[in-house]
Amino acid sequence: MTDNVLQDLLRQRGAPGRFDAGDALPTRKAEQWKYTDLKRLEKIGWTVWLAEDEHGVVRPPETGLELDGAVDLVLVNGFLDRDLSALDNLPTGLSVEAGPAADAWGEGFTERLSDALAQEELTIRVDPGRTIEAPIHIRHVTWGADKDAAIAHAARVTITVGAGAEACIVESHVTAEGRGFSVPSLGVSLDRDARLGLYTLLGEGAQSAQLALSDIGVAENAVLDSFILSVGDGLSRRETRLSMAGERGEAALSGSYFGAGDAVIDNTTFVTHGAENATSRQFFRGVLDDHARGVFQGKVLVREGAQGTDGQQQHKALLLSRHAEVDAKPELEIYADDVQCAHGATVGAIDADQLFYMRARGIPEDRARAMLTESFLIEAVEKIARPAIRDTFRNVLSARLNGETA
Repeated sequence: MTDNVLQDLLRQRGAPGRFDAGDALPTRKAEQWKYTDLKRLEKIGWTVWLAEDEHGVVRPPETGLELDGAVDLVLVNGFLDRDLSALDNLPTGLSVEAGPAADAWGEGFTERLSDALAQEELTIRVDPGRTIEAPIHIRHVTWGADKDAAIAHAARVTITVGAGAEACIVESHVTAEGRGFSVPSLGVSLDRDARLGLYTLLGEGAQSAQLALSDIGVAENAVLDSFILSVGDGLSRRETRLSMAGERGEAALSGSYFGAGDAVIDNTTFVTHGAENATSRQFFRGVLDDHARGVFQGKVLVREGAQGTDGQQQHKALLLSRHAEVDAKPELEIYADDVQCAHGATVGAIDADQLFYMRARGIPEDRARAMLTESFLIEAVEKIARPAIRDTFRNVLSARLNGETA
């Protein structure tokens, strides 16, 4: 292995075409990567997982998510495992196919890396006018032969919800064995009058890293309800690009994150309003302890002619340690006159008065801090529109904060 982890990976994959010979991982000198340091990836000798490799996952690891009647789709190191997935008797109107990966979307670093590493693409379609009652659970699993195995892989998933259709999709990302460098990319298209709940749990181990990209299009009168819970101990960056392309479309991007140790959790969003009278909401809460770092980069672009746009951003974070750090960079770029757009970002510590009040009533300090932390993060969980999904994500968050494992 050389000191250029990117070139090493591409050489193994035999797919250097999207990069120049001297390209390496982006550094913090690049504006988009200013707050997220990828140097830790260069210290590990990653091995690319290939189609002919065989894994040892007998059953997917527990995630803590309770999804009654869910349609399980299990991807191990980026490949659909048909034996572990529930592909028989799919609900009427739902189709699932796996085939060779197509190109990603754009020329950014993450897209090019996904292009170079992705080998298979999972395609999910909901037929027009159909409602899929059961949640669809996409279970991303990283597996290595032992605890020291360092596996690099890229999952590619595309989702199309037809006109007037409705579905609920839950993603979970966990490590079964070893450590992973994963590059999942998600392409989502909501046709006219479609409704989609899209909910994600990131819970990979301290030695793992993830660079993820979601590209979502919302058509006329379509509604997206999205939430991401990040409780992993490693490095995760999720870049979400949302296009409000149809009139009266609605989208909610919410998230909670808790980082401890030397975790890095980066939520980067770019919402483009190109149609009239569309609404977007971004609502994030984060808590950082020890030497953890949190990042929120959120931008709303309102194009000329997108009158009646309502675009809101809010990010708040708590620091539990003087060594923890959070960087927030909300932005608005507006080229229309009749809009309602606002953004806000705050960082603070636990309210000393609330802590004193709880301790005065006999609650131990550690327990009081945990309760206040959970209450703060639950504010974002409460934005989930579906009650059953809201409850299970609340339970996962509570278990994580109380030191429980799935």
